[in-house]
Amino acid sequence: MFERYFVFTIFLVTYLFIILGRVRRSVIVFTMGMVIAFAKVIESMKTHNVGLFIDFNTIGLLLGMMILVGLLKDTGLFQYLAIKVVRLVGNDFWKLVIYMMIVIALLSAVLDNVTTVLLLSPILLLIADTVRMDPTPLIVLAVTASNVGGTMTMIGDPPNILVASAAKIGFLRFAAFMTPPSLLILGLVLLYFKRLLGLRSGMGVRMRQLRLMDEKELLANKRLLKRLLVVFFGVIALFVIHEQMDLEMATIALTGAAVATLISGKTFDEVVKSVEWDSIFLFIGLFMLSFALEEVGIIGHLGDALARVAHGDMVLRLAVIWISGLSSAFIGAVPTVTVMIPVLRGIEYTSTIHWYCLALGASLGGIGTLVGTASNIVGVGMLENHIGSKITYSRFFRINFPLMLLVLSVASGYVSLF
Repeated sequence: MFERYFVFTIFLVTYLFIILGRVRRSVIVFTMGMVIAFAKVIESMKTHNVGLFIDFNTIGLLLGMMILVGLLKDTGLFQYLAIKVVRLVGNDFWKLVIYMMIVIALLSAVLDNVTTVLLLSPILLLIADTVRMDPTPLIVLAVTASNVGGTMTMIGDPPNILVASAAKIGFLRFAAFMTPPSLLILGLVLLYFKRLLGLRSGMGVRMRQLRLMDEKELLANKRLLKRLLVVFFGVIALFVIHEQMDLEMATIALTGAAVATLISGKTFDEVVKSVEWDSIFLFIGLFMLSFALEEVGIIGHLGDALARVAHGDMVLRLAVIWISGLSSAFIGAVPTVTVMIPVLRGIEYTSTIHWYCLALGASLGGIGTLVGTASNIVGVGMLENHIGSKITYSRFFRINFPLMLLVLSVASGYVSLF
């Protein structure tokens, strides 16, 4: 019992510091995770068991893709692509935003959310600088679109993989059910953010200036760029077939980063400058906190509560969506899904629709808070590095938590139709 109270107190203190924003998120989260390990309240949190409570597949994926994207960025590729995109859509900034968010959503459906955000955020930041706007709402919109897009397929978001596997739902069947609400929600997200972006009349003029630039002059080393693109597309191709090849995505990303570093002629001291170390340590701390909450049974209480309140098919549908959604926002989608799967299995009238409810709630609920999903953390980390100041937990919460409530309401309406 002491262990449970101790871990829960640490969790509350951590979130208090995150909300207040007086200490850097990564520092407080990692420190509190280490305090739990140091206190030895959880027997399995020892160094030789580190793989149990830290998902090194996620950490390796982040590290590898950050290095690879950083090397591509140094060649001028993203400035080149930004000019190409602007020329495609003309001077209409809102049209540009719509195109970019659709691309982000579709890529997130076939790649993981984090990779998509890593690839396209540099382009969005450059465009925001060009039109002289605050890039914060644009990046928050991008990570939100990536989460919504990742909801469409079983490979777009890690919770979906767990749910589809547990329910034995095929790829096409899963996508057929999840894509319609995701597309509807993406449209609502765009309308929601249109006001927040602060569109102004002068943006078209500045975009015209970007169109007049000679994009070819921005490519610093075309020969190196071609070689890096071969490595990059090789990595993406392997991502798509990694399950068939029995390769972890972290292994693919880190191998790609190593080969790209070798080709570039740089040292690791030089290439790791592009790594968002704050994001890496934030993830490690969150993994430790989530593991501790699960080990002492706190997350399991969510499942017990669901079993008590869910009497009847429709009540269970709504309870699964809202409990998994709210839990994912504050604790994380993967820990939530991990606990909810055995709970659903234990309810005798659970059917396929309830598994879809779990996937919708877990994937969409994470957009509500800054630490709800991996793409939120990475996108905001890149934004903070670009603008040189912190994005507070409360600012992200004020923007996206009301949107999360709207999105979960739409999902609830959708599953009620069946």
